[in-house]
Amino acid sequence: MQILTNHERQSTVWKKITEHLEARLASLRVKNDASRPAEETEKLRGRILEVKHLLGLDAESPETESDDVQDY
Repeated sequence: MQILTNHERQSTVWKKITEHLEARLASLRVKNDASRPAEETEKLRGRILEVKHLLGLDAESPETESDDVQDY
């Protein structure tokens, strides 16, 4: 299932959003590399996953939330 159309993926707005998300992802990764308490690290990793999910909206078959959940 394709979330964005080809036209939407080529739009100026999507390109700006993508640039913002990529900068946000880089910032979160730098923070994640620093020594932090476990709870704070978990929150950062959750944010990283969410930004990656948003960046994947232009993929042909983006991951769904159920793909992120591990079976125990």
